[in-house]
Amino acid sequence: MRGKLEQAKALIELRSIEVERIDSEYYELWVSFEYSCPGGEYKSAMAIPISNSMEMTNHFFRELIKEARNLSEMEGDESTGVSLIVSNKASTMLHIKNLYQRVIDVLSQEGALEENVLYIDLCTSGFDFRAASNSLSSKNFDERFMFFMARAKEKMSNGYFTIAADDLEKAKILCSSSPVIYKLIGICHKEIGHLDLALEMLQKSLEFGDEDKDTFLYIAEIHFFMGEMDKAADILSKVAERYRDDCRILVELANVYYQQDKDYLPVLDKAFSIDVVKTRQAIMQTFVFKKTDNKEIRKISLKQSSALLGIPSGTILSLAAKHRIPTRQELCNEDVFFDEDELSSWAFIYRRFGLFEDELERISVSTQNNEDKGLAILS
Repeated sequence: MRGKLEQAKALIELRSIEVERIDSEYYELWVSFEYSCPGGEYKSAMAIPISNSMEMTNHFFRELIKEARNLSEMEGDESTGVSLIVSNKASTMLHIKNLYQRVIDVLSQEGALEENVLYIDLCTSGFDFRAASNSLSSKNFDERFMFFMARAKEKMSNGYFTIAADDLEKAKILCSSSPVIYKLIGICHKEIGHLDLALEMLQKSLEFGDEDKDTFLYIAEIHFFMGEMDKAADILSKVAERYRDDCRILVELANVYYQQDKDYLPVLDKAFSIDVVKTRQAIMQTFVFKKTDNKEIRKISLKQSSALLGIPSGTILSLAAKHRIPTRQELCNEDVFFDEDELSSWAFIYRRFGLFEDELERISVSTQNNEDKGLAILS
């Protein structure tokens, strides 16, 4: 007698789901979710077309299984005889279906969504299927706000600025008048490279009463990298009047003057007279020697650079590899070269403020430890 063999099963456990955003323009719901499968433990995100709650639920589980199959490097059922199933689908499905129905219902209401309490609730909702008490949906708005702020700050401290910005946007939904939120969102976008949006958020922070020195410095820095030196200089000059003994502000103001081909040395000398150590640190950390609008680059070879600085070519290669001297890169390849004026300015300032020999000593130690990598230099 022959019979059908029982099909082997591989399990997926859905651990949590959280609303990321509701896009009313494209009529999509974005959710993030955590799960485990034969391939490991994952956190992912998905866009779900908003239709009816049952179709949305089926779409979610279908795409979840498809993703888990790919991550587990499993072939289709017919070739392997292995079936992937969500082990806790029965206990999670109703929560998810109800969540999707609430999204549909709130989008059908009239009025501004941002002022709708149900919409705010949805945009900051989530379920933890392993511990219901940890679910966002079981917390009040104040608790959710603190949760998103804490999670965003933790992500920022680890350099995850893109996903930190998502958490801050949720916190902003809960408290749209907090200058701290706009400032942190601005910092995230600055680090990501979205300078226009970063500037908008930081200026919004000022509108809500932020008077933090660092906020002005961030705004000035954004103007600097956007090539708007007049605006950067105006901001830094005003902040320098308020904080007369702040060496970092003075160094950054001097850097703007350097970019504008103005006399920047008196400003650096003033900072040095206030605090030698802090001024040296600020120069090493913030001073940009490459001219942002350098239209007439005076390219020099490695041999010429060695003669100009009075140090061996190998040392220059090591400094360049460590990004310790101003270098430029060819558009057509990865070769780097030097601009005579920028290199001269670097050597002048580093010698004037006692940093030159320290740099050479650090590079010498690194070279002895075989930490340097090769670097192509145009001759």
